[in-house]
Amino acid sequence: MQQFPDLNTPERILLGPGPSMVSPRVLRAMAHPLLGHLDPKFVGLMKEVQVLLRYVFQTENEMTLPISGTGSASMEATVANLLEPGDGILIGVNGYFGERLCDMASRYGAEVYRLDKPWGEIFYPEEIDAALQKKAIKVVALVHAETSTGALMPMEGMAEVVHRHGALLLIDCVTSLGGIPVKIDDWDIDIAYSGTQKCISCPPGLGPLTVGPRAREAIHQRKTKVANWYLDLSMIENYWGD
Repeated sequence: MQQFPDLNTPERILLGPGPSMVSPRVLRAMAHPLLGHLDPKFVGLMKEVQVLLRYVFQTENEMTLPISGTGSASMEATVANLLEPGDGILIGVNGYFGERLCDMASRYGAEVYRLDKPWGEIFYPEEIDAALQKKAIKVVALVHAETSTGALMPMEGMAEVVHRHGALLLIDCVTSLGGIPVKIDDWDIDIAYSGTQKCISCPPGLGPLTVGPRAREAIHQRKTKVANWYLDLSMIENYWGD
């Protein structure tokens, strides 16, 4: 069998949208011995992670935790848990990740309604309001910071419009979380997801998300099982909760 040397990756200065440079403190933490997932010390670390994620999301949401997977895994967790076959979702598409949301939602049997704008432009509350007057919508999904273009979506007033129509507001914070203010509670966001490999400056592999009371109730009131076993938040919350 061919012999391979010990791993010795070269140093790189990472200046793309992700993965980003990782803090030496994070690298040191990753070198610690492994603990079992039921070890009391590990359970204590889980609670610390939740407290710190609530801080970075600026929220008091009890269900705030990292999904084991990239930002795309936490994206899929939000879509899979909120949507049942036939549910309407309005997705603002102004870049690549709006397109990905459409693809994911369609795979779970949702009725996908696109609101398209040229890549790099943003949506305004009055545009969302007009679109919601035309269709019965359960979820409105918007990309807070679109990785593919750098477009930043102002969120002030967006939830007020969405909730007036009885819908839930889902936002993609993959590029923004840790880099600019993300004010989940002040903006009244129902559910949001992110990834660790962008502004949080950790390696890829975890997808932080936070679920507010309205979205959590919608998950608990589902008529069908979540179509993704691994990302079923109704089971995950039993592990992360008391």
